[in-house]
Amino acid sequence: MALVATSALEPSIESAETPRTSFRAAGLFRRAFATTVDLTLLTPLLLVSFYGLRAALHQPVPRLGELSPDVMLANLFDGSMTNEALLGTGLVVAFLYFWMFYALSGQTPGKRLARIIVVDVYGDKPSVLRAFARTVGYGFAVLPFSLGVLWIGFDREKRGLHDWLAGTYAVLKP
Repeated sequence: MALVATSALEPSIESAETPRTSFRAAGLFRRAFATTVDLTLLTPLLLVSFYGLRAALHQPVPRLGELSPDVMLANLFDGSMTNEALLGTGLVVAFLYFWMFYALSGQTPGKRLARIIVVDVYGDKPSVLRAFARTVGYGFAVLPFSLGVLWIGFDREKRGLHDWLAGTYAVLKP
């Protein structure tokens, strides 16, 4: 048996952190339910930010009858500076919603209702940087026809592209 010298800065096997407990992965349908709840909660925030920005830019506020999805999409993508600002504001509000909830508690209100928590490989809530990477990863996951999200249904560990990019897991709360 040979002795091996190690640096004080390198963790030894005894001090290396290991996963504390086992978790059960949250499936696609439970996660879809949580996302639906989150989007339902996010919609009023987006509407308030849109109306606030329109008022700040002295733009007319559309009446309720003018808020059909096809008219809203046509207005957002018509190329005007105001509508580009509205689209950018909406993306920022949605990004901050998910990023802050993941960084602060590891779960959004929808995930809390569905009893899902986002953890890293050690079972801890994600760090601010990991939460940022996960939220950015959502953009990549939904771009190609949401294939990065649908992959959750086929992956053995029930992880989507955003989970793989950030090194996180969506698990059932113990």
